[in-house]
Amino acid sequence: MTIYPFHSSRGCLSYLLLDEATKEAALVDPSEEIAQEDYLNALKERGASLHYIVETHTHADHVSLAPALKVATGAQVVRHALAPSKLNDMPVQGGERITLGSTELRILATPGHTNESISLLVDGAVFAGDALLIGGTGRTDFQLGDSEALYTSLHEVFGMLPDTTSVFPAHDYKGRTHSTIGDERLHNPRFLLPKEDFIEALNAHHPPEPELFTEAIEKNSI
Repeated sequence: MTIYPFHSSRGCLSYLLLDEATKEAALVDPSEEIAQEDYLNALKERGASLHYIVETHTHADHVSLAPALKVATGAQVVRHALAPSKLNDMPVQGGERITLGSTELRILATPGHTNESISLLVDGAVFAGDALLIGGTGRTDFQLGDSEALYTSLHEVFGMLPDTTSVFPAHDYKGRTHSTIGDERLHNPRFLLPKEDFIEALNAHHPPEPELFTEAIEKNSI
């Protein structure tokens, strides 16, 4: 499998996953901050067909391009069963396995940032949405977030993966596209916090409302 990242000027990340043998593709967290034509041209240039659009959670800071790309390509949209959007061709809860050519995509339940956060494990890489960021995690103060659930996701899901597993988050504001579980385990301040300290810190963490919050929540929940 080959991974092609897309990085918007505001730090939103999405990823095209391509099974080279069959040219079947999946797209993780597509954003309106990337032109639709950029995604479609990436598929065309590689002779690929888009089979799945995976949304790791209901985004609160950018508008998803999943509806438009579904119309353009006929791909199936994959979300958690608790996601508010009715555009959900394949509701998942964690543990499901999706076949993409000869590649298997494994759905992981990673709640905490939201109650419906999922991650995608494939070929030694995990696409973590906002549950695990490079050097941080997502916030837990809205969208039914839960600090204790996020701690559990960090240590009992991500923490159980091999250190060599590549981590691809949904956001990064320093131009990075990936890290590793080993690096995060050693250097991520939130990974290093004891459970009670983690919960206390996240419960007290109330940064400003994201830009585009109202518009994003409204459009991404349709």
